[in-house]
Amino acid sequence: MIYLIIIGVILLDYFISYFVPVYFGNLNYFFPMLTLTFIVFYFNKCDAKKYLKVVGITGIIYDLVFSYLFLFNTLIFILFGKILKKVDKLIRYNYLVSIVMLVLFIFLYDLILFGLVYITEYNSVNFNDLINKFTHSLALNLGFYFLLTIVFHNKKILK
Repeated sequence: MIYLIIIGVILLDYFISYFVPVYFGNLNYFFPMLTLTFIVFYFNKCDAKKYLKVVGITGIIYDLVFSYLFLFNTLIFILFGKILKKVDKLIRYNYLVSIVMLVLFIFLYDLILFGLVYITEYNSVNFNDLINKFTHSLALNLGFYFLLTIVFHNKKILK
């Protein structure tokens, strides 16, 4: 069941980005990073081994659909999963911590991509582009997180 949900989230990511075109010159408030949002949401819904397996498979599927760098997102997603495990050991993982982690991960993901674009000179970008992309992606992704919390309040569906 969890893999069907993941495929649905990735397809939702795809269709939103298809119907609402977003790029550095045309940022709007509906920049989807729903798969990353789901990864943060799904933490603590199953055991740690299964979580990292699900995150790895999600990354592979996401790379096949969206990325030109195979395993790039897989490695980032697994890294974020391991960070969540460390945070859970230090601080009791709860609703507020997960929202803070989501905002942090959105920023880190944007920062990593911005760094790659800047270093490779693939596109002309500046620091304002990074801040705009980050702020423009928060509204939709936080809203999606709250929607996931409401829809999947029963943890048994996600196992």
